[in-house]
Amino acid sequence: MGRLNTYLFKKASIAIGGLVVFACCVLLLERLLRIFEVVTTSTKPASDASNMIVSLLPYYLGIAVPMALMLGTIITVDRFSRSSELTAALGAGVSLTHMTRPFLAIATILAVGSILIEGWLQPLGRYQYRTVENTVKQTSFTAALREGTFTTVGSRTFFGGTDKPDAGIGPIFIYEAVSENGQQTGFRLTTAKEGELIVREETGAPVLQLGSGRAYQILDNNRLSGDLGFGGSSIAGAATVVPFRARGNDERELTSSELFKNRKGDLRTEIDRNTNNAALHLRIARTALLFILPFIAVPFGLNYGRNPSSAGIFVGVVFLVSLQKGLEFAQSLGAAGKIPPWLGIWGLIAALTIFAAIIFRKSAFKMGQPPLTSFAQWVSHMQGRIRSILKQVRDRLRGTMEGRRV
Repeated sequence: MGRLNTYLFKKASIAIGGLVVFACCVLLLERLLRIFEVVTTSTKPASDASNMIVSLLPYYLGIAVPMALMLGTIITVDRFSRSSELTAALGAGVSLTHMTRPFLAIATILAVGSILIEGWLQPLGRYQYRTVENTVKQTSFTAALREGTFTTVGSRTFFGGTDKPDAGIGPIFIYEAVSENGQQTGFRLTTAKEGELIVREETGAPVLQLGSGRAYQILDNNRLSGDLGFGGSSIAGAATVVPFRARGNDERELTSSELFKNRKGDLRTEIDRNTNNAALHLRIARTALLFILPFIAVPFGLNYGRNPSSAGIFVGVVFLVSLQKGLEFAQSLGAAGKIPPWLGIWGLIAALTIFAAIIFRKSAFKMGQPPLTSFAQWVSHMQGRIRSILKQVRDRLRGTMEGRRV
């Protein structure tokens, strides 16, 4: 690529890599609050939270990569322009097309990674996240008992006071439904003055050791069937974990190869054909989008003259967010069957390609101000015209009102 493009490649790689890490951290912060709420009742909160965060990384990488490519390119070109290096390069006969090569090289690397992330890692990570979440929600009543609230685990509902020292709990109330042949025949009530939570070393499952108490069994007709007093009892706190469903109930859990095989809707009958194909086209379109973004980001980052504009980053963020929402809307229309699954997505990509070609051609092969500078001047001109029109209307209204008074 030559020394100049190698220099640009290094600068852009650092900016884009830093933005990917920063974007993933920011996006994960919001989800961490929900993850902490889920793992509060887990016997292994640190391990379960780590598994859920790792499972979510591919999803947030899919969001962060296009944003980082767009903003990293704008920032690199903007700095190159402000330091007058761009002017020197253009004066030496290096074209803007030539200087776009390193950004296309980075886009190619990110596109290969995007195929792997969106096509395979995201679906598997999403399923793994849901599996861990399902398992955690079925586990123990340990943390909830410490809070002194009613907690349901399987067929039992627990309540424990929190006025005891150390791991002690009391008083304790337990309601348990009694079933026979799949039909509830009554319920059992257990009370105890105090208890203690312990964890089995071999399994890690919590166990509630009850002190002296009483147990009552009441039949469905509200008739007392048994009254038992005990000096001590043990109740396992871990619910019987129901295995999570098989992967593939949602099109977002299918890999790209599985979506491609199911494009006729005959392999996964639980997934609508249009939904399947719309998800497949969206994944391919997001990869193709990475090759288009440099031709938009480079013109957005250009700055000439003594008063450089800083609007490139803001416009880039708004532009990319709007584009992502547009692609999701086109996918929803295709999934609903209102339009062919490919039409909305690829129609938007085609319009974006035309826009990129126009804006890049104007920046690379024609003399004049950078696109954003020209746009800012046009907005300023329109504001002046609108103010002039409003002033004329106001003057006419004043003249009319004065004429009526006379």
